[in-house]
Amino acid sequence: MAAPDAPQQSAVPSSPRARPRWIIPAIAVVAAFVIGCGTGWLSYQRYLTAGFEQAAQNLQQDLGQGAGAAPEQEQAGEAEPAGPPDPTSPSDGLFEYTITGIEAADSYNDQDCMGTYQPADGARFLVMDIEAENVGKSASMPAVDPGEVRGYSADGRSFETHTEICTFADEINPGTSTGYDVVFEVPADVAFAVIELASYEAPEVAVVEAP
Repeated sequence: MAAPDAPQQSAVPSSPRARPRWIIPAIAVVAAFVIGCGTGWLSYQRYLTAGFEQAAQNLQQDLGQGAGAAPEQEQAGEAEPAGPPDPTSPSDGLFEYTITGIEAADSYNDQDCMGTYQPADGARFLVMDIEAENVGKSASMPAVDPGEVRGYSADGRSFETHTEICTFADEINPGTSTGYDVVFEVPADVAFAVIELASYEAPEVAVVEAP
């Protein structure tokens, strides 16, 4: 007699593998990072846009100001030249000057340096005689060198003495006077209206009317 079959055991279903606990937090971190980067990039874009708009406005304002200044500069360039300075005082603080005469010449004999000079074509010499009195407190030399004596025409042009012609003046004591001449080369139609004089150590500038 055959042995009875053993009862079959029912198969127990296997439980699914548990998910790691770190997955969900990791997903949340990544999502937060992506969202933060996106927000930051949008903010940076708004910052750049605002900066470009401000730069464009500044450029337009600068161009507008430049366009407005150009006509003013053109008008300034077309303005008539200023006249000569007003005669104020014959003294430069060290000497008191008197212009005793101005004569036109077609040549000049430089006795100090032994030479004869001719003006350029269309020009002439103006020989200016000057009397200077020392009103300072020590011996000094009056205005005589180039840059120390300047002549002005009626339209405001200024002229300095000839740089190659020798001109000298004596050093004199306080209370004494000396006479000398200086030479200008100017266009043939120029005459002086005002003379400026300032010796090397003078604290002021003498401005006198031409004779």
